[in-house]
Amino acid sequence: MEGGNSIIYGLEHQTRALSPQYGESDAIRFLIGTQSLKPNSNQVHVVELEEDTGELHTKVFKHDIGEIWHLRCSPHDAATLITTHNSYNSDTSQCSMGVSIFRLPTTEVIPKDLDAMTILNNRNAEDMELLKTMTPEKPEEEIRCAEWHPMDMNRIGIVLDNYVSIRDTNTGEQVGRVAPEGRSRLKFSGGKWSPQVQNQFAVLQDTHIKCFDTRTDCSKAAWNIDGAHRQLARDLDFNPNRQFHLASAGDDAALNIWDYRNGKEPIFTRTDHSHWVWTVRYNTYHEQLLLTGSSDARALLTSAAGVCDDEEGLRISQVLEDGVLQSYEQHEDSVYCAEWSAAEPWSFASLSYDARLVISRVPLHFKYKILL
Repeated sequence: MEGGNSIIYGLEHQTRALSPQYGESDAIRFLIGTQSLKPNSNQVHVVELEEDTGELHTKVFKHDIGEIWHLRCSPHDAATLITTHNSYNSDTSQCSMGVSIFRLPTTEVIPKDLDAMTILNNRNAEDMELLKTMTPEKPEEEIRCAEWHPMDMNRIGIVLDNYVSIRDTNTGEQVGRVAPEGRSRLKFSGGKWSPQVQNQFAVLQDTHIKCFDTRTDCSKAAWNIDGAHRQLARDLDFNPNRQFHLASAGDDAALNIWDYRNGKEPIFTRTDHSHWVWTVRYNTYHEQLLLTGSSDARALLTSAAGVCDDEEGLRISQVLEDGVLQSYEQHEDSVYCAEWSAAEPWSFASLSYDARLVISRVPLHFKYKILL
């Protein structure tokens, strides 16, 4: 994979859920959730890249509870994950959504010897341990995503149509609730915990971004960015290094970066995609690098060095220009997810609806510019 080449991994069923294995610091691993309508056919694939050889190794686990719309690994335990799923009840002829916590039987993926390789090649999908399933207050409610609290391993935030339910992962009980004041018809499309202000949870509401303090049941936002996008806002990501900066993406094909202390205008904006942008992610170590994925079937690696300069790092924008550094066009359908590796700052994966995972690296000449 040297020089920015990519490796493609194909799955049998359609996909739109991807997560790095956050609790893993040594191996480059990603987890994929499938979205098949066939009963008892959905799976979680654990994919590991062997850096020395460039080979991909995989393990497959059953997810019979339903099609996976969102997946997130725990930052506190590499073997634990949550899935947001939709399942069909043949008795009632209705679909219902839920959030389930699973534990993998092992985090090992690469076989240790020939016998292990033989067993791996001949076995079917394994079982995961189901720890807890949580359902909405009303069966017909839709769940957008579920996110682990960055510091409290016993808390998750579940984003539904018009409120956020804070749940205890041990009991499944609701311990907090966030809902905007008034009877707004504008639905939520996603959300995320702030990594710096630990009790704040930001949500996407139509074209807006609103952030709430979850320590008490609340209806007034701690801060908001009205009209963050001209069309529906699809995703957001907080800058891991700067408390007040976050990136957002939306149906207006824009990538915007905001300082939410003054959210009237973005401090950085690009419209390099030609269709809806579904996902945006900051590089954990190098904040000037961002990933986006779009319905134009492309993943883009973009530099936002111009808004990363400070008194100690004035050289950032001098060595890396703002704009698209690389376009990854190995997909043939909408790229719903793009994620950086949790273990290595130069590797990332993009996932498209056509069941294609593409693992790539930042091109060497950009890497050397940043490091040298």
